[in-house]
Amino acid sequence: MNNFRNQEFRCSITFESAGPFWHLWTPEDHTILFTSEAEFKAAMNIVGVCARLFPQVRIYTFEWMSNHLHVMLSGAEPDIHALFDIIKECLKRQLKSWGRPSNLLTFECKLREINSLEDARNVIVYDNRNGFLVTPSTSPFTYPWGANRYYFNSDAQERYKQCRKKMTVNEIRDSIRGRFADKIEPLYSLDGYACPMDFCYIDAGQNLFRDARHYFFAISRNVESQKKIAAEIGERIFYTDDELFAAVSAISKARYETGALTLLPAQAKIEVAKLMHYEYNAGNKQIQRMLRLDAGTIDSLFPPLTR
Repeated sequence: MNNFRNQEFRCSITFESAGPFWHLWTPEDHTILFTSEAEFKAAMNIVGVCARLFPQVRIYTFEWMSNHLHVMLSGAEPDIHALFDIIKECLKRQLKSWGRPSNLLTFECKLREINSLEDARNVIVYDNRNGFLVTPSTSPFTYPWGANRYYFNSDAQERYKQCRKKMTVNEIRDSIRGRFADKIEPLYSLDGYACPMDFCYIDAGQNLFRDARHYFFAISRNVESQKKIAAEIGERIFYTDDELFAAVSAISKARYETGALTLLPAQAKIEVAKLMHYEYNAGNKQIQRMLRLDAGTIDSLFPPLTR
């Protein structure tokens, strides 16, 4: 118990001495920005270069999705908005160079101050899970387009130390389609793009958790905290089937005295289907798989969107 208290005290000191902390995100309903590995690499380079341009801002983790961005960071609010503005400007230049529409009027950031240690932990976990939820071939420790893969992953951290390469001036210019970052501090790449280990405060982010086991529990089993953040920022979150099944089975057991979802009476299945749809944002196919309800019944409850 004393060790637990000591670890929590260390985490609290880390949090209290480094703020203010923020969660920055962009709308998840934006049009697709990145359609290839090369374009994702360019996006990673943009964050790395821009992080060097704003050393007064600390990025603890971030995640690029195909159409939006999540960042957990600390610093003065005006500096964070300025950092996002330059990321957006560089992205606009890249889109133009790819011959793609570069109108990013709706690619705006929202910012929420993180007000507690537990909140900071939940945001890091939320961001670090974001990619793997919609990319079944990855995990929070392998999704490549963010800092997530370096958290409590000694092999990945060591590989960075052994294999990193210093980015050239021309590589940096290509990343931002300009020369205004020629004098930044050295930036190192891995696998052909700026490595988050080089410009993110991974160690400090890890120090907000008691240890690796604490982090692993939070990222793999603490589903409710993810639902809370999604609701706060107005984002539609997706759960893996396993996570959703575990959460809903527990509720079913408490309400209906059985965790066997397929054995529930018809009316109970309807009630659980509504819970899954409205509280957990489950899709119709997920509901059908888990409850073995007729597709027509589910579609009548939750009509699919038509375009």
